[in-house]
Amino acid sequence: MLDLLLAGLGLAYLGAIAWLALGVRRAAAATAAAGARPDLAASLPSVSIVVAARDEEAALGPCLESLRRQEYGGPLEVVVVDDGSTDGTAEVARQQAALPGAAVWLVGAPEPPAFRCRKKSALAAGIAASTGELLLFTDADCRAPSSWVGSTVARFGPGVGLVAGYATRRGSAGLRGGLVQLDNLMVAALGAGSTGMGQLLSCTGRNLAYRRAVYDQVGGFSRIGHLVGGDDVYFARLVAAETDWLAAYHLARDAAVQSDAGPPGLSGLLNQKVRHAAKAARYGGGARLAGALAYLYHFLIALGAAQVLGWGHAPVVWAAAWGSKWVADAFLVAQLGRRVGERPRLALLPLLELVYIPYVLLFTVAGRLGLFRWKASPVPVPPARRPHPQA
Repeated sequence: MLDLLLAGLGLAYLGAIAWLALGVRRAAAATAAAGARPDLAASLPSVSIVVAARDEEAALGPCLESLRRQEYGGPLEVVVVDDGSTDGTAEVARQQAALPGAAVWLVGAPEPPAFRCRKKSALAAGIAASTGELLLFTDADCRAPSSWVGSTVARFGPGVGLVAGYATRRGSAGLRGGLVQLDNLMVAALGAGSTGMGQLLSCTGRNLAYRRAVYDQVGGFSRIGHLVGGDDVYFARLVAAETDWLAAYHLARDAAVQSDAGPPGLSGLLNQKVRHAAKAARYGGGARLAGALAYLYHFLIALGAAQVLGWGHAPVVWAAAWGSKWVADAFLVAQLGRRVGERPRLALLPLLELVYIPYVLLFTVAGRLGLFRWKASPVPVPPARRPHPQA
């Protein structure tokens, strides 16, 4: 019975990978079509880039420098939200704002936070202080290529209300770096593939954009403010569920931002992954059913691994299921890597697969129970004032 269940779920998993691979192709084709239609960005709509930062003194400067170098002909501003930093984050933003020709503004996050999730509160404050028709988001540890804004704006075709983009990880050397790169590509493939098939399941706030009209239409973050995290994917799924706006995934290489390789140390990385897993644990509808089947599939693979350790031999069905999973995952990662110009270290994939079993079985539950933390609670500081009138 277990073998039949594992075989059935294995075939379903292979079907899901094929579905995602087709979605990646569609997302890439739509991206290429948008790149061939410069008229989509000919109107040069006003753009506001919102960056929430807490204790990012070292990273914020390079981030803002990359944003100030954007090659975009329309109105563009950068709104930095100091989320109660205890270091020199605010001073870095002020220094950038003082540079000639800079359209960088500094605002303070509300104290106490408007939502349970501090980042949503900070982003909402930045959006309220901004004026752009299009809202673009990235993190303080990210660096955007000079074509990021223009390329992303061009992806807003008729009916498109939200554009998710790819964010690569800097520093992929070594074992940890190779595993982080593979994991990043797997998550991005889920986002690009599902969005390409019209069912967005994942995106990242490191590279995200949507229309202000979309934000206003769904009431901002008010309906997801009670959820910790998810200022990106929860919001995107809310838009998909409550509006007729389309979501697009932008796979252009000139629109991929670079971010740090994740928190230093094993504990920080594990905490981040538990936090990420918490998002998938709160999906509803068909996504919840698919998640439950994926959980059961990984549980059966773990059970087969336990049999190998206990009995000293591998069940044939288990070996076939796990082996085919490796091949399918490698194919999907390679497909996305080719689209975004990365060469994943596929030799490390079996090791990552071993890590994914406890990740799915344990981290999803831990995330659902809220067994993770954000950065240490900051000391409240008076909110900074934007140096130009709000709209």
